[in-house]
Amino acid sequence: MKRRSVLGLGVALALLQTGCATNPADTAWETAFDAFMRDGLARTETPAMSVAIVRGDKTIFARGYGMADVEDGQQADADTAFHIASVSKVVTATAIMMLHEQGLFQLDDKVAPHLDFPLLHPKYPDVPITFRHLLTHTSGISDAVYEKTPAFSVEGDPRLPLRDFLKGYLSRGGGWYDADLSFAGRPGTEWRYSNVGYALLGYLVGRLNPEGLDIYSQDQLFDPLGMDDTAWKLAGLPRSTTVAQPYKDKDPGLQVLPPVGYPDWPAGLLRSSAHDFARFLAIFSNGGMVKGHRYLKEETVKAFLEPQPVSMAAADAQVRQALAWVLRDLDGMQLASHSGGDPGAASVVCVDTASKTAVLAFSNISADREFRSFQKEVVQRLLARANETVKK
Repeated sequence: MKRRSVLGLGVALALLQTGCATNPADTAWETAFDAFMRDGLARTETPAMSVAIVRGDKTIFARGYGMADVEDGQQADADTAFHIASVSKVVTATAIMMLHEQGLFQLDDKVAPHLDFPLLHPKYPDVPITFRHLLTHTSGISDAVYEKTPAFSVEGDPRLPLRDFLKGYLSRGGGWYDADLSFAGRPGTEWRYSNVGYALLGYLVGRLNPEGLDIYSQDQLFDPLGMDDTAWKLAGLPRSTTVAQPYKDKDPGLQVLPPVGYPDWPAGLLRSSAHDFARFLAIFSNGGMVKGHRYLKEETVKAFLEPQPVSMAAADAQVRQALAWVLRDLDGMQLASHSGGDPGAASVVCVDTASKTAVLAFSNISADREFRSFQKEVVQRLLARANETVKK
């Protein structure tokens, strides 16, 4: 059990909800959930967590708990922007699928003809890398060089342009190119989680239309959805936005971490709030339509969430890869989910298409096993609540 020294740092409860509960049963659930969150934050030494429940295209519950910034006494609420790490990949995938709907490419098309630098798997030069490969982590692009190059990580927003990073990593003669380590298995046959592959997918957004991923997602997703506290770069957030300070556990207490920036930003550098991202998740919980605006066709959402013919070699044989999303069974529910973890960031989102609901939990702590257990219970309670509201 960890020491509860976080309490000495002044972690407090902060609440922001989408509306006042009028039903006594709703009030009772919220009171019990608030108590559960207070205890869980203290027990796991978690500074803050924001959560939300979506039903159809409506956010029916959104709250922030704890401290977005312990030292400054800044409480977290549902509008606090968290670094959501790899959950960002779902946004990148959505942007590319919006372009897919425009007929700009097919999922099994080669990506190399759309690039302005060479891309060839050196071990399998006759096997082209496709859009489907990138979406399902089966491209054969490896993160091995990326993971052993500390210089890629900087404080604040990334400085290395996305194209320079990708060309230097993937093209022969590039500064980080390594024929043995930059690439691994045969494309389409081996599942290997690839941040660099998703960075390439994000770059392709800007090769398929006049705007890069950052501008395209702002214009086509964030602005129309009213996601005012969401941006790919810290500099892109409004000055009024409260940004969660990242921390890691340091027994006793917490260690302040600098905000991180990576050149592969489409793979994991989005900051967003519970209120904002709940609106985005409604695209998937409501068949592509949110508040009368269609973001994806219903058949595209279904295709998004279909299991792909690739083995993830996971300990749980029930876990399957879809397009970006991971499909799993939790308490008898078939969920599409994605998690994210970075220094000072731990996030998870889940969609239950059967009940047309979705939930999320964002936090500003480096995750350990105890935190993940707590986060899983948070998600289970949110999903159970979502299903209760559907039955009413």
